[in-house]
Amino acid sequence: REGQDPVETQHQKTFIGKIPIMLRSTYCLLNGLTDRDLTELNECPLDPGGYFIINGSEKVLIAQEKMATNTVYVFSMKDGKYVYKTEIRSCMENTSRPTSTLWVNMLARGGQSVKKSAIGQRIIAILPYIKQEIPIMIVFRALGFVADRDILEHIIYDFDD
Repeated sequence: REGQDPVETQHQKTFIGKIPIMLRSTYCLLNGLTDRDLTELNECPLDPGGYFIINGSEKVLIAQEKMATNTVYVFSMKDGKYVYKTEIRSCMENTSRPTSTLWVNMLARGGQSVKKSAIGQRIIAILPYIKQEIPIMIVFRALGFVADRDILEHIIYDFDD
């Protein structure tokens, strides 16, 4: 209420749920016990722990790695259709929408894929929801860049370099 000091209430021992504890962690009862004590508790002294017991079943956490979103990744290919492959996984932050992937690849020419010569090679894009390869110049024209010079200014950092 207005004009009154806020009331502070302390709740002690409020049940908020069951939280599993990893075996042999610092909060586990088995932590720090001798081999003899573990044997008396019907626990194997050689068991390293690192897992959880939930409803009587062992549960293990498996780490997963995934590539970061909204980052450009360039891969140099040894053999195959492309000399270089670029992958961009885009997503809006703070939403549950799935990522959208754009590929921009440089096609290999004949037997020159080993030399990594980029002069005169075609660059294509594979857009989300479109399975067909599209030349990068057509993609830029669809985005409103009509003149070749305008397109090159967005691709090449410095014309004098």
